[in-house]
Amino acid sequence: MSDEGFNNRASEEETVDEFPPVDISQEETVDEIPPININEIDKTMIGADSGAEKSGNQPVGPSADKAAAWIGRQLGKYQITGLLGQGGMGVVYQAHDSTIERDVAIKLLPAELASDKKMLDRFLAEAKAAGRLTHPHVVSIHEISQEGDVYFIVMELMTGGSADDHLESIGPYSPLEATRIIADACEGLMVAHTSGLVHRDIKPGNLLQSKHGTIKVADFGLAKRVIQQSQQLTQDGQLIGTPYFMSPEQCESKTVDNRSDIYSLGATYYTLLTGDHPYEDAGSIVQIMYAHCHADVLDPRDVDSKIPDKCAAIIQKAMAKKPDDRYQTAEEMLTDLKAVETQSERYGDTKVLNQDELKDVSKRKNETSHLQGKIFNAVIFTVTFLLLTLVPYYFWTNREQHETTGQPSKASPANQPLAQGITADKIILGTSTAMTGANKELGSNMVMGMQACFKSVNASGGIGGRNLELIVKDDGYEPDQAHKNMHQLFEGDKVFAVIGNVGTPTAEVTVPYANENKYLFFAPLTGARSLRRDPPDRYVFNLRASYADETEAMVHYFVEKKRVSPDKIAVFAQNDSFGDDGFAGVAKALEKYKIQPENILRVGYDRNTTQITEAVKTIEQNQDRVEALIMVATFKPAALMVQQIKDRKLNIQVAAVSFVGSELLAQQFKEMGADYAEDVIVTQVVPYYLSSASGVLRYRAAMKKFYPLSKPGFVSLEGFLAAECFVEGLKKTVSSGEALTTENVIDSLEQIKNLDLGIGPIINFGPSRHQASNRVWGTILDKKAQYKELEMQ
Repeated sequence: MSDEGFNNRASEEETVDEFPPVDISQEETVDEIPPININEIDKTMIGADSGAEKSGNQPVGPSADKAAAWIGRQLGKYQITGLLGQGGMGVVYQAHDSTIERDVAIKLLPAELASDKKMLDRFLAEAKAAGRLTHPHVVSIHEISQEGDVYFIVMELMTGGSADDHLESIGPYSPLEATRIIADACEGLMVAHTSGLVHRDIKPGNLLQSKHGTIKVADFGLAKRVIQQSQQLTQDGQLIGTPYFMSPEQCESKTVDNRSDIYSLGATYYTLLTGDHPYEDAGSIVQIMYAHCHADVLDPRDVDSKIPDKCAAIIQKAMAKKPDDRYQTAEEMLTDLKAVETQSERYGDTKVLNQDELKDVSKRKNETSHLQGKIFNAVIFTVTFLLLTLVPYYFWTNREQHETTGQPSKASPANQPLAQGITADKIILGTSTAMTGANKELGSNMVMGMQACFKSVNASGGIGGRNLELIVKDDGYEPDQAHKNMHQLFEGDKVFAVIGNVGTPTAEVTVPYANENKYLFFAPLTGARSLRRDPPDRYVFNLRASYADETEAMVHYFVEKKRVSPDKIAVFAQNDSFGDDGFAGVAKALEKYKIQPENILRVGYDRNTTQITEAVKTIEQNQDRVEALIMVATFKPAALMVQQIKDRKLNIQVAAVSFVGSELLAQQFKEMGADYAEDVIVTQVVPYYLSSASGVLRYRAAMKKFYPLSKPGFVSLEGFLAAECFVEGLKKTVSSGEALTTENVIDSLEQIKNLDLGIGPIINFGPSRHQASNRVWGTILDKKAQYKELEMQ
């Protein structure tokens, strides 16, 4: 069917606009349009029977009742091993590719498509376009092929089920879980829309979960042409498709664009939160479609009043009847979804407050303020009395002591006022890090490692009887937010110091703030030059080696051990200060080989995106001058780059700096196909987290005790060691008898000599040395995406 609408003159069908709500008591024809059953629609084959009758050909693809008969058959190089499901677009099987020992999903196209050449050609063109999409939140298409008269698509196998499965077996998601799922889907839609593809069938059943928990959008482009033809009522009133999630323009068969997917995503969000399908009470299929076009926009709070207002606002904007009133891009919607995710500011707190709960909090605050007012008046009276009686006594006795000894009295630390962030029983620290967005795992793992150390210290009595507390604020790896967080941490939360901040771009704005205000900035997760001045900034201390140290180790390994020509080393780097620092490190290391910076090929991508198309194209065009590629990137763009290099069979060795997020990179390769990981090098700034070094064993014991469900890793180990170094400085201050102030703790840190944490390098600080370690360790991934130690020297 064309995009002209339902008013096809040949069939004399009416448009949805002409179908008012039906009164069952007055309409004799209502029974001819049976109530919709979502399970039946999802399992209906598109024209599997009617297509064969019209063409006169016998279908060769599997029919619904014969789908299981294909199990055990060989389809090209694929052995079909099981039936995964069947729906409007065909039957999906699990299969095994013995060539590379990989399990895949295979979708066999329905007979109607295979028998209509024009339709098949258009369909395959769309499938090929979708196959070019490469993104961590899009189910990958590996191959589009034909075996005899059977056409099939080979896809990434997703074994974690769909969001629809969760709804059926468990029920609605929590607001935070639902928001994260829709945010992941938004990221997948962004890359598709940028490529000119409109999905047209977003629904819970097309949001699939990998075995590692990643949400990916399925069937990109696969439904586009088919829905255009089949989105109509048949003689018995059945609709092929899923009308619960169709946009108004789809229901009216008007031209659709990216904003149609936004509507469907909003409808899906509604279902994930409530467990109900949009407009499911409207009645027949036509009435559901009419409701999409004319009924009031849905409010999930009508189903569950505890759903947060922000979630409801996102749904209402995404599901606006007019496309111009919706989010205009998936990126706009993603921004609001991230705002919901960042409601929680303390690590581990996943509570998202609705409006009623916020009022309750405000009420409790008012009650508390009233009580505090009474207490305050009593305190003022008492303090005034004491001042009037004790102060004169203090000055009188102090004067007598001075006259006797000739020396002024020295107050003990116990008598001195406490510094900011120091209370009678706490030392309050802060961190601004990425807890949402592309690098959220780096932030959460860094925090987890630090907390494992702090919890261990607290369990042993704390620091001089004081427990360590960490306040975590999410900056999403964005500099502006990081700067706001620093101001809030020091001016609002009154923390003593910050520790473990993540990222170079964020450090570019937070370090100057710390230096200007004389706040201690300890062990950030970055190897940036700006934090390693000579002589060092007094208020900045680093644990890890610099990016210059890491890239120097890479260049040495490639040139001296792998015999790569120095002029054939290229750089893939993020387009910001992080990438600039890494590139500068490569350039400095290549100076000894007389390679000028302007002669080094550099390609890149923008921060918090995965748009690497131009970078890949440039590398492919210059493949004769690239034998090794150093990646100064985060894990998703890095994994995609490796995938593209290997898919194009380019003979290029690759290595990534530690900020890539080693465990996340390995997980990404496992989802793409573990064979992509083979021989990818990652430099590390801490030892291997599964080694038997004393410090690593201590770390793993703490992780097992306090975070038993979390796996050890390089980033959390770095967080643990950073916290241990800081704790050593606090202990030295307390043992010296000095008060816990910023200046005293810095002095104590600078006195740390020959500190052996059991990790290899001995840690030494000093007034001219604020760098704990310059050591770089090498690791390399095998074909199972598992890390092995690599000797790089």
